[in-house]
Amino acid sequence: MNIESIQVGFRYRKDLGDLRSLADSIAEVGLLHPIVVTPEGRLIAGQRRLEACRMLGWTDVPVTVVDLYQAARGEAHENFVRKDLLPSEIVALKRAIEPLERREARERQGHQTGTCHPATVAEGQVRSSGDARDKIARYLGVGRTTIERAEAVVEAAEENPEEFGYLVEQMDRSGKIAGAYRRLEVLKQARDLDAATPQLPTGPFQVIVADPPWRYESSNDLPYPTLATDEIKALPVETIAADDAILWLWTTAAHLRVAFEVIEAWGFEYKTLLTWVKDRMGTGEWLRGQTEHCLLAARGKPVFLHGQHSTVIQAVRREHSRKPEEFYALVEATSPGSKVELFAREQRNGWRAFGNETEKFNLERLLVEP
Repeated sequence: MNIESIQVGFRYRKDLGDLRSLADSIAEVGLLHPIVVTPEGRLIAGQRRLEACRMLGWTDVPVTVVDLYQAARGEAHENFVRKDLLPSEIVALKRAIEPLERREARERQGHQTGTCHPATVAEGQVRSSGDARDKIARYLGVGRTTIERAEAVVEAAEENPEEFGYLVEQMDRSGKIAGAYRRLEVLKQARDLDAATPQLPTGPFQVIVADPPWRYESSNDLPYPTLATDEIKALPVETIAADDAILWLWTTAAHLRVAFEVIEAWGFEYKTLLTWVKDRMGTGEWLRGQTEHCLLAARGKPVFLHGQHSTVIQAVRREHSRKPEEFYALVEATSPGSKVELFAREQRNGWRAFGNETEKFNLERLLVEP
């Protein structure tokens, strides 16, 4: 399409950033992703690429033409190449057809906008947003949840480009919407924790279970904020422990060595090691992990009910970071007294729970139970 015939209307993004480096890249390798426009030449997505091509003096630019009315009806043209659209372009397409959905919603109601009851108009707008996602999902052959997650990443970048802007670039470059969305959620949680760091519950506790969010140096692709070893060691766990107390400290194979340092920093002495053998393997750099370890430590002379308890628990692997019920049964059978779980993700009867997602697995269980 002739570059001068492309119409640029209202754009969410005002700052186009460094166009010179983008223009240099296009000059070197070409335009990898065409501009997305309507049949009339109205720009849907790709303003930065469009302006970079202008800088290069291009008179024509490759385009992907999307009929908004066809998209609004959820009807994919047989020649439409779905893979050409980037995640951020899918969001732009969803936003472009929402006005059409609102207009059709008003027509279906049989009223003019000015005569509609405000509640009716608001309900129609909510439905149109959902209809837009459903129809674009059919048009593009992607899931509605995928569109919602992509839009969440784009919206975060628009509201705070310095903090989240790079996530859109990573999402478009990799095409991995779920990964970008998961990273966004972790960053938001970390920001909230930095803004208001929760205080440890007041003790003293005779039994402390801890499952720290260990940080992996190779990556941070975890669904929650993590802590460095020094940050874990600095937690004032000793101040909430009774003079005679038991500590159960979970650790991964990768952090086993430093877990002993954490025990000492918290004022406990190592006693033995419990190993959870899972029913299936996970990931791993050297060997694929199928075990997780829990260090048993003590301070003072705590009460511990000895019995025929093994150093091995064999139990199914459930959601990420969720420990088996067999472990909690072991703790309650051997370790009497007041109990607290640090970095808990579930409330338990008779226990105190500390963490930023202490209801996570309780809520998930309610969703699946009849």
